[in-house]
Amino acid sequence: MGDFSFPCKSKKLIKALGKLGFVVEHGAKHDLAKCVHNGHKTTIPRHVEVKREIVQNIAEFLLEKEIPHEKLLELLR
Repeated sequence: MGDFSFPCKSKKLIKALGKLGFVVEHGAKHDLAKCVHNGHKTTIPRHVEVKREIVQNIAEFLLEKEIPHEKLLELLR
């Protein structure tokens, strides 16, 4: 899982989730990404750059939902 241990810009992360079929709802302190196909949700903090630990946690969540590893890595890099 060390492939996803890098910081990522929040806008890039939101854009990647959009390409994977998530709709992003903006909240006060966090954004909520919800999959339109199955209703799974994940939160994204409102920072310019998301810490590597959080990127790794979101990647683990997406990989559990059967998103291909290579596709996810390509979108986040």
